[in-house]
Amino acid sequence: MSQLGDYINYQIHAKTRHGIHSPFVYNFVEQYLYKKLDSSLYRPIEDIRKELLKNGQTIQFEDLGAGSKKRKTKTPTIKSLAKNSLKPKKYAKLIAQLAQYIEAKSIIELGTSLGTTALYISKLNPKSQIYTIEGSPEIGQIAKQQFNKLNAKNIELIVGNFDDQLQPLLEKIDTVDLIFIDGNHTQEATLRYFELALKYCHDKTLFIFDDIYWSEGMKQAWSTIKNHPKVSLSMDFFFLGVVSINPDFSKEEFLIRY
Repeated sequence: MSQLGDYINYQIHAKTRHGIHSPFVYNFVEQYLYKKLDSSLYRPIEDIRKELLKNGQTIQFEDLGAGSKKRKTKTPTIKSLAKNSLKPKKYAKLIAQLAQYIEAKSIIELGTSLGTTALYISKLNPKSQIYTIEGSPEIGQIAKQQFNKLNAKNIELIVGNFDDQLQPLLEKIDTVDLIFIDGNHTQEATLRYFELALKYCHDKTLFIFDDIYWSEGMKQAWSTIKNHPKVSLSMDFFFLGVVSINPDFSKEEFLIRY
């Protein structure tokens, strides 16, 4: 099925809070998802987004993302990078609110990009420690500038290949409450990072996966993850997928309208 077909199927079958019977999912949707944020919380981040979307400076970096079997040099403008890679406000908010809902203390983001999603997580979770890994030093430098603008002291930026950086980070922090896997949209890499992170999780850890319908490989990865024996509950927001490994939850899948 094409991505358009997948989206139509999602729109037909996705439920609002009134069709959800899991207390964990219902309470998140009722208390967080459909609540408007105080604009003072996100306005400074959206001002940064606007600045990035106007920035015509060209940067050069090496891409190791989806489909890259070898390094590819790219020279986009910052504004084109911002347009194509930054999470829309509603999904950055969703990720940050999931962290807030489970009171996550240790959070990992794979794929910093220009930093706006990490800033949303930081703003809504000021007592959390956020570790964000970016593969490109050039992009990481720009993200760091944005973190400094908002004095986001609970964000630690790590620059390097995910394959080199994730395991040492997991060993360092020992346990993770929430992990957002973005930045390498391949089936093999997504499953590899999931299996690795599982070793450092507890029952209440949440996993968030970006672009679960981006390609046939990502759809297969999402299906494999949902059906993993340790996964009890999944939430499908179409552009993001979320799974819990809490054994107290029934094995259920929810398509949630958002």
